[in-house]
Amino acid sequence: MSFILDFWCWLTVEKVAVCMTAFGLLYTIHSFNKQQKLIVFMDYTKRYQDICLNLPENINETEFSFDDLDKNTKEKTLRYMRAYFDLCSEEYHLYLQKHIHKNTWKEWESGIQFALSKTAFRSAWEILQLDTIYYSDFSKFVDKTINNT
Repeated sequence: MSFILDFWCWLTVEKVAVCMTAFGLLYTIHSFNKQQKLIVFMDYTKRYQDICLNLPENINETEFSFDDLDKNTKEKTLRYMRAYFDLCSEEYHLYLQKHIHKNTWKEWESGIQFALSKTAFRSAWEILQLDTIYYSDFSKFVDKTINNT
């Protein structure tokens, strides 16, 4: 009888140890995933900030026109506008693939909608369409957003 009781206690301790190990592993995976999402968010935020810092000061004005810029400034601005749309297309792809949280996408989407309500961003989209091809889902998203603003 003592043998059975000892075995049962050992088995119970074993189960507790397995459960604690499993819980610890799940917590570690959860923490790692959360940290990775934060790193991605910070990277995209840094890229966005870099783009904004390299755009002309008057980019948000309604009367902004690429034709008013000198050749070098126009090329630089369009290069950063292309980087902006590349960034947005990556964000949209991450959202479609469910790699980012819905709330994160809602924040990014509202920023994209706000940008596309501005003359410069709509004009840049038209200009960039002449030599840049974005995947169709993203192009449809941008066109729909522009049409709704």
